[in-house]
Amino acid sequence: MKMLRRFSRIKRALLVATAASLAAVSLAACILAEEPAELPPTPLTRPTILHGSVVPSTSTVLGTFPEKFIVPVELSDPTLSFQWATFVDYNALTGTGLVDLPRTSTFEAATTQGRVRTLEVTINPPPSTDGCHVIEVVVALRFASPSEPHVPSEPGGDVVTWFYSPGGDLSGCPVVDAGIDATIDAGEAGPQ
Repeated sequence: MKMLRRFSRIKRALLVATAASLAAVSLAACILAEEPAELPPTPLTRPTILHGSVVPSTSTVLGTFPEKFIVPVELSDPTLSFQWATFVDYNALTGTGLVDLPRTSTFEAATTQGRVRTLEVTINPPPSTDGCHVIEVVVALRFASPSEPHVPSEPGGDVVTWFYSPGGDLSGCPVVDAGIDATIDAGEAGPQ
C-alpha cells in the first residue's frame, strides 16, 4: 500500500511537472510568434579616405605633377552620394586655392567595390610648377556651403594631402612660422 501511495505521488508530481513544462513551452511559443522589431537605420558617418591606398602615395614628395590622383573613399552605405573638391595651395584665411567647384560622386557599380568608391581626380597643374605646392582632395557628404568647400557639414569629412616640389624634396620650400617664440614658451632656459 505504501508503494502504491508513493507511486501515486510520483505520478502526480510527473503530471504537475508535465503540465508546467507544457505551459512554459506554449508561453515561449507565443513570444516567438511575435514579429521581430525593425532594426534602426545605420547612422550616417563621414566618408573616409583610405589614405594607405591613394595614388600617388602621400608618403613621398611628388617631383612631377601627376595627370590624375586615385582616391578610394569608404562609405557607411555604398549607394550614398558624396561631394568632393580639389585645392592647390589652399589658404584658410583668404579661402583661395580652390581648383574646381565641388563635384558629386554618385553610386556606380564600376567605381564601387563593397563600401569603397574610387575617385579618379584630374587636377590641372598650377600656372608655375617651378615652386612648391600643397595639393588636397576633400570629401564630405556635403559641404557647409558652395563658397566654403573646405568645410564639411556634419557628420564631417576627410582630406588627403600631397606635397609637390620639382626637386622631389621639400628643401627650398617656404617654412610656415607658427608665430611661437621658443624662448618664451620654454622659459628663461630657452629651447632644450
